[in-house]
Amino acid sequence: MKKRLCLILAALMLLGALSACSPAAPSQTASPGGASKKPKSFVFGVYNFTKIDPSDNYNGWATLRYGVGETLYKLDDNLNVVPWLATNHFLSEDNLTWTITLRDGVLFHNGNVMDGAAVKASLERLIAANERAASELMIGSIAAEGNTVSITTSQPNPTLLNALCDPYACIVDVSAEDGVDFNLYPVCTGPYLVKSFTPDVEAHLEPFAQYWGGTPALNHLTIKAIPDVDTLALAMQNGEVDAAYGLSYDTLSLFSGDDRFAITQAATARVYMLYFNLERPFMGDPAFRRAICMAVDKDSYGAILLNGAGTPTKSAFPSTLSYGDDALFGDVPGYDPEGARALLRENGYVDTDGDGFLEKDGKKVTIRLIAYTRAGLPQSAQALQSALIDLGIDTQYEQFESISQPINSRDFDICAYSFVTAPTGDPFAFLNNTMGTGRGGNYGRYSNPEVDALLNQLATEFDVAKRAEYAVQIQKIALADSSYCFMFHLNMFMVMKKGVTGLKQSPVDYYQITAETSPAA
Repeated sequence: MKKRLCLILAALMLLGALSACSPAAPSQTASPGGASKKPKSFVFGVYNFTKIDPSDNYNGWATLRYGVGETLYKLDDNLNVVPWLATNHFLSEDNLTWTITLRDGVLFHNGNVMDGAAVKASLERLIAANERAASELMIGSIAAEGNTVSITTSQPNPTLLNALCDPYACIVDVSAEDGVDFNLYPVCTGPYLVKSFTPDVEAHLEPFAQYWGGTPALNHLTIKAIPDVDTLALAMQNGEVDAAYGLSYDTLSLFSGDDRFAITQAATARVYMLYFNLERPFMGDPAFRRAICMAVDKDSYGAILLNGAGTPTKSAFPSTLSYGDDALFGDVPGYDPEGARALLRENGYVDTDGDGFLEKDGKKVTIRLIAYTRAGLPQSAQALQSALIDLGIDTQYEQFESISQPINSRDFDICAYSFVTAPTGDPFAFLNNTMGTGRGGNYGRYSNPEVDALLNQLATEFDVAKRAEYAVQIQKIALADSSYCFMFHLNMFMVMKKGVTGLKQSPVDYYQITAETSPAA
């Protein structure tokens, strides 16, 4: 008996030693494994999942989407700002200092308290690391006391709360960053924490036992990156994933008639648009750009190429917003290929050698059209290429997995692009970034002093109605000379197994996994 006891003790000691040698994620507090009699696991298939440090470029979208992080404020389904980690706020009479009260009882994944000092440190880290955030937040100084944080902006900033809804503003515990790679293991406040992460492959998440919003429904959550849309659709059909986000629109028919699946959709502010590089030959001619706009069959692109999920538009913003499509009554050309031919001919674009392609001032009209592999975007670009060739414009098309290099180097004449224009429920960020002189998202080098002046007014206007008026005026000016072409707005969608609960498509597509998300029974 004594010998048997010794053997048992030795085995236990060996097991402990092996466990101690196993690699583990940074120390974070999770709910005890096996606590539930019926463990609930969930596999979410997505098209990419590279980094999750919210302050790093646009990776905060993943941090929010998958239930890891939270912001002080969020947007409801009507794009109104509502509190989340904050409870209320007030603004000083000089419109400079916002005093924000934080929610009581919120803990980070490592058990540390989220208080004013922690929020201050998180926001200071953000503006030091993210140029876009620093520009949009305009924070001059931050003070913290107990459960409040006071943000003083360098100038009146009517969109501060909107910007605090942006995924980059996920609150992280900066004190935990020493020795922890936040691109892999950000310490946040959401219902789920990251236990392991292999970029572009998968992440394994576990519930946070002390989540302020109640006990998360899942015992384990896997985010699986499947960049090929056909493979992602097959994984959904085969039951390898419980839900899929980022499917191409031509797969909708595979699921809509199958009672094993449910589809959740929402009209969004994601617009498919054309950037025109105004510094390239021919593209500097407003008449030439207008003819291109007249060759865009917006109705067909949305109805056919995206299976009805695209709503034709002349605006950067959907008609649900006061500064959106219905407010633009300016001179925005519709689909008119014969009118485009006539316009080109009137402005000296003619086929002098009979090869089927136009020349202007003795030079063949050749342009470079680029796009990237966002759902429905290559199809739209290829349809446009065919239309332009039919007009006599020699159009070379190239498709990229990532558009960053060619668009930032401006190695294009036309770039088919997808943009969420009101991710925080306000027009300023998009308009300023894409139409303001010298701004980072102004890839076509558009510049108009009148637009810049209106942007300056929009930047400091607190009256919502006046903000809408400025936004409409800016768009009318930019569109009057065909410096941009907005094609259609997108209905975003997710497919899931029938019976999945607590998962729906949001009008801004970075709210997905919540504490209520649960698999089919």
